[in-house]
Amino acid sequence: MLSFLDGHLMPAARVLFIGTVGIDASSLYFGTSLSKSANTDFRFVVEKRRDSSKVLNDIGTRHRLYLETQISQASLEFVDVNIVADDGATIGGRAAARAASHWYRTEYTDVVIDATGMSRGICFPLVRQAIEYSAGSGANIHLLMAANDHRAIELQSEANDRAEWMHGFQGKMGLDVSADTLKLWVPQLAERSLPQMDTMFQQLSGNSPIAEVCPIVPFPSARPRRGDDLLYEFEALFLGDWESSHLNIIYAHESDPMDVFQSIVRMDAARKEVFRAANLSATTVLSPNGWRMGSLGMLLAAIDLDLPVLYVETIGYTTQSAPPPGLNVERPDHLWHVWLAGVPYDDSTKHP
Repeated sequence: MLSFLDGHLMPAARVLFIGTVGIDASSLYFGTSLSKSANTDFRFVVEKRRDSSKVLNDIGTRHRLYLETQISQASLEFVDVNIVADDGATIGGRAAARAASHWYRTEYTDVVIDATGMSRGICFPLVRQAIEYSAGSGANIHLLMAANDHRAIELQSEANDRAEWMHGFQGKMGLDVSADTLKLWVPQLAERSLPQMDTMFQQLSGNSPIAEVCPIVPFPSARPRRGDDLLYEFEALFLGDWESSHLNIIYAHESDPMDVFQSIVRMDAARKEVFRAANLSATTVLSPNGWRMGSLGMLLAAIDLDLPVLYVETIGYTTQSAPPPGLNVERPDHLWHVWLAGVPYDDSTKHP
């Protein structure tokens, strides 16, 4: 990972780096690693939510000030993005994409999206927009993510009371043409998210029933019993309203987004083949709501298969944790890099 940053991105002709001023210090790692690059424009989204605690606001301010001391002011820009409107509608993804459209007026050879501290509602639209930019410019698109085994700050989230289609990932859902389409729902299970899951299920099944629910759980996992604990937590929904079966469960590696991606691709192809034989149309609906690497795999599947994404946005965070005593931007425990589009090397024979 670090050799890639030094060997490819640092000498690239022109780089656009898009990150977020996150709560965890790991969100600062990639930006500061590239801070000495004279050919990189740094753009950081500041996600504005209501009802955030003073502790979290102070941490965000500290992280922003740190970036300002590490990166040249001439190449640094912060953009505030409101996640939820006054009426409760989710607007963050659309607002972030609108801001990024101005950045793409400059010609870049590489675009780097650091998803470490980025919410799904911001990350998914920005990645799709970057891939569309690559289709016209040939730019390389890179997705980076860092994570630590233990969180310095424990967060309590407040979810919206409505489910919405991710900006750029609605497809034909909600249109009359989709009224008779069978829906195959793939929700990503996460601890303490029963209300969000029920909200999504009720909305998705409001006009027509869901044909199948195929929940995705992390296995293998750093905590081997995590998948079993999640299925136990969701047992009432699983055997009740969802009318699902243990044969429908998708197990995917907790730390490998490609395992999640490939599992969804296989499931989507198999289900569509069955329904096609009966002259029926089916659409797989994804709902990212859990471990971040699993969500990344869902993002890749949604783009590759052009699948709709339904989710519940987080409208606020609070914490009972004390702020960290200092700011140490150390190498995170885990680093990921996914090359999404473009031509990464001049000579493909040297770099298979």
